[in-house]
Amino acid sequence: MSVRATISDSKSDFHKEFPYVIPAIYRKLADELLVELHLLSHQKNFKKDSIFSTGLKEVFSKFTSGYKPSEHVTKLFDAICNCNGFNPTEINNSSEQLVSKAKSFTKEDLNSFLSKTNNDNKGYDYYTRINAIGIYKLVSEMPLFKEVKEEDLNKEISDISKSLGYQYSRVEKDISMYKSNIEKMKQALEIIALNLKTK
Repeated sequence: MSVRATISDSKSDFHKEFPYVIPAIYRKLADELLVELHLLSHQKNFKKDSIFSTGLKEVFSKFTSGYKPSEHVTKLFDAICNCNGFNPTEINNSSEQLVSKAKSFTKEDLNSFLSKTNNDNKGYDYYTRINAIGIYKLVSEMPLFKEVKEEDLNKEISDISKSLGYQYSRVEKDISMYKSNIEKMKQALEIIALNLKTK
């Protein structure tokens, strides 16, 4: 019988694959994602689908904006995934395919996609905030919702959440927190850039 990996095991594997110093501003993100993926890897009713993959890529991309050296970004993502048994290539491909399709999605295409996702995920209904961000990214890429008011966008996100069996109040809270944290990160990076210029 295989021994269940602990968070310490995952962190140890991570540092072996990514033996570099992570700049302080990005350290919390790396640690949070590492822990979150570790917990998800042990959830029997969790399934990695294209919405999750899209959310994970979006979170990682947004919060590693400005990361230096830039050539470490891909290595960091790969290490966070690999140390928890997630295949980074599969996640990248799944995310790219969904985002590419979403750019030409009609409402009918979206309904068809959600119906298929529901059928594929029967018995796997574990919710994670990464799913919420995947939904937000999906809707944001659809031409249909590019020019709509925020309340209409929220209504669509609410409908999608319900169709996937997620509680909208949780989805809304997680998306709101995500947007707020992106703004904070942006401001922090601007302050760092300003301080570097004045030195």
